Amino acid sequence: MFLEECGCGHEGCSDDCSAENCEDQAIITMVDAETGKEYQFSVVDDFEYKGNAYCVLVTIDEEEPELVITKVVQLEGDEEGLMSLDEDEADEIYAEYDRLCEEAEIEDEDDTDEEG
Repeated sequence: MFLEECGCGHEGCSDDCSAENCEDQAIITMVDAETGKEYQFSVVDDFEYKGNAYCVLVTIDEEEPELVITKVVQLEGDEEGLMSLDEDEADEIYAEYDRLCEEAEIEDEDDTDEEG
């Protein structure tokens, strides 16, 4: 799968992106290299783990949104793209993201406790 950009200034936006849409979230289109089918995602988060960058996406245009984590990879020149995780790394990466989310929830609870 690869990443397309719309030129709106937000990295990772799709061709049908509008500047108004991008103010709230980046939308990307990924194409399955095997089938040619296009999928649209909203970029909801990103994080680094063991020297690699990962992008957290949520499907749009689906009845039940699905969370997908992709690896940021270097393409030709200075361009970056997103690649699906291979089976060997997927469990570890999803577990790390779950850990980060739990850690963020604990910090939010601590902030709320201090304010109250």
